[in-house]
This record gives sequence, C-alpha cells and structure tokens, in this order.
Amino acid sequence: MAKAKKIKHLMKKLPPGYPVGRILVNGAKEDVTQFVNDKDGLAYFGVNGQIGAYEAKKINGILFGAAEAAEEEEEVVEEEE
Repeated sequence: MAKAKKIKHLMKKLPPGYPVGRILVNGAKEDVTQFVNDKDGLAYFGVNGQIGAYEAKKINGILFGAAEAAEEEEEVVEEEE
C-alpha cells in the first residue's frame, strides 16, 4: 500500500474533532488544531478558528496532539545543539 493511501486510510479512522498539531503537505509543515473530516479526496482540518481543506493524497504525515507541545520540543532540541 502506498504511503498516501496509508495516511488516507488513517484519516478515515479519525473521529471528527480529533486533536492534530501539524500536517505535512508535500513535505511543507502546516499548523492545524484538529481533524474535521475526510471526504471526496479532501481532508478538512481546523486552522485558527477556520476550516482548511487539503488534498488528502498530498498529505505526507500527521503530528497528533497540540502544536504548542511540538514547538516546545523543537525549542528544547535547538537549545541542546
């Protein structure tokens, strides 16, 4: 199964409102707050109080949990270097 199909399969199992901190779209980071829905090839995520629609097949990865936690982790790694 191709990676894009695995991510799409994973999104089909997520309940609406599931917390997501960041997604990778064609390798670019996109900060989001929650998964909303996946329908007709589009994946919908909460983005700063709005809804963002992304082509599901272009999503390469998903970071679960709050984005703030990921940013704090990145800061710690940068400080250690």
